[in-house]
Amino acid sequence: MFKYNWCQSAAGLFVLLASGVAWTVEYELAEGFPEAAAGAYGIEIDALGDGRLVVWNGETVYVQSLPGGNRFVAVGTGYVGDPGFMAVSPDGHTLLLGAGYSGKLYWFDADNPSDYTPESVAATAGHYSGVFLTETLVLLDKTADDFSTCELAIIDLSSPAPAAKTVMRKPSAGDVPAGGFAASAQLAVNSGRTTVYAMSVVYDEMYTVVASQLKSISASALIGAYNADETLDWDTDAAAIGEPMEYNSGGPAGVMGDGTVVIGGFGGIQLLDASTGAIEETLMPAGFDYYGVACNTHTGDIYAIVADPLDWSMDVVYAPLGALTPLPGLSIAGLVVLTGALAAAGVIGRRRA
Repeated sequence: MFKYNWCQSAAGLFVLLASGVAWTVEYELAEGFPEAAAGAYGIEIDALGDGRLVVWNGETVYVQSLPGGNRFVAVGTGYVGDPGFMAVSPDGHTLLLGAGYSGKLYWFDADNPSDYTPESVAATAGHYSGVFLTETLVLLDKTADDFSTCELAIIDLSSPAPAAKTVMRKPSAGDVPAGGFAASAQLAVNSGRTTVYAMSVVYDEMYTVVASQLKSISASALIGAYNADETLDWDTDAAAIGEPMEYNSGGPAGVMGDGTVVIGGFGGIQLLDASTGAIEETLMPAGFDYYGVACNTHTGDIYAIVADPLDWSMDVVYAPLGALTPLPGLSIAGLVVLTGALAAAGVIGRRRA
């Protein structure tokens, strides 16, 4: 979703402007995306295993009728909360909806969609972001229970009473003057679910980023710590990528099929070569703004999500040119049939390596 994380330090801003910013003209304002529901500050967008986009607006779940189409059909409602994250299970159709401050985690099956029932609540656990490590183990980026810092925690949603267990603590505000604080960031995991990307962020009392570091962590190490009731060390068990303060503080929003890590935040969307730490490109389809990101790893498309300056509670989506194509005259039934036919014929493919 579009997550407000407005402040960057002067040093971070300098790095951004010196790192190959691309004022891309290959994006267009996308039509047809649902708006945020009343009481929600944004929308969440992700992609199902068949390449269709799914949108949660803080009340209703919408599914794209056809990969690349510009129509979104409401398939389930009553999933109330300010969208914090939406994660797709390894099965490609089971979704976990994280309702932010309420702590509610909802199950949603795109193959068998339904409106909310009490059984839709998978667990209640504080969170900012989350990703599936396995079909049932979910890694959360959350504020520590003592509010001293932020941490990574795993929750087993197959448990009769799921509870988040800390597996790694991030750096605290440390020597930052009173009023400073550590903040959560987005999480990302690669397609093989072997490597997690996370970011530590510390603000001062003026809400300016004074420390940040992007790191990669072995998913198996995190799961091992969970099973052994251990806590990994951020300094020694996570591998630093790039230099401190080098990347936007929104954190890693996704990992494309070629391993490119996509980072959102103030100033643009950074496309990062995680093996070298190099910023290959910075996308700014709406100019200099704060960007949320949605990644469709099946088609290779990256969607930019920004706030409408006329209504800060409403997100506006920018799509790569040609990513969304109007399909007039097709009924929903026809679209479903066409989707199956295109998939069977191998027509539906990747846009980006």
